[in-house]
Amino acid sequence: MIYLLVVDDEPMAVDYLVGMLQERNNPDLEISKAYSAAEAIGKMYENKIDILLTDIRMPEVDGLKLSEIVRQRWPRCKVVFLSGYDDFGYIQSAIRQKSVDYILKTEGDDQIVRAIENAISEIVKELQEEDILQKARQNIQAGLLHLQKEYLLEILQGDS
Repeated sequence: MIYLLVVDDEPMAVDYLVGMLQERNNPDLEISKAYSAAEAIGKMYENKIDILLTDIRMPEVDGLKLSEIVRQRWPRCKVVFLSGYDDFGYIQSAIRQKSVDYILKTEGDDQIVRAIENAISEIVKELQEEDILQKARQNIQAGLLHLQKEYLLEILQGDS
């Protein structure tokens, strides 16, 4: 299960985004919402956050700061920034944080869905790579145990 948290200080925007994403019926995606950065910070202690879809300009704690806070707890979290402003400073900061995407709210639903799908693809790829590494570690461990056993038998049999 992949957990997505949608955050915006405009409740209508959050409700719309959550509804639009739920209509896509992705069974692997669990969607939660928060109407402020403070509420989002609270939610990050309730569930793992795989994808953070957040407005970049919010009062008190903006989306950039929120993403830093979330990534301290969940370092692999993918972030998609939404903005009503085409502001190069925010875009530059988002890129430095290695966000998945920076989308203007005026770009439409398809662009947002594409960014979420890209984030999901990256997460799946990372999980597959972790699985391969875990299996390789298990194989190495099993091989090492076998070699240790063989070595011990040779010693016990008097072979040098």
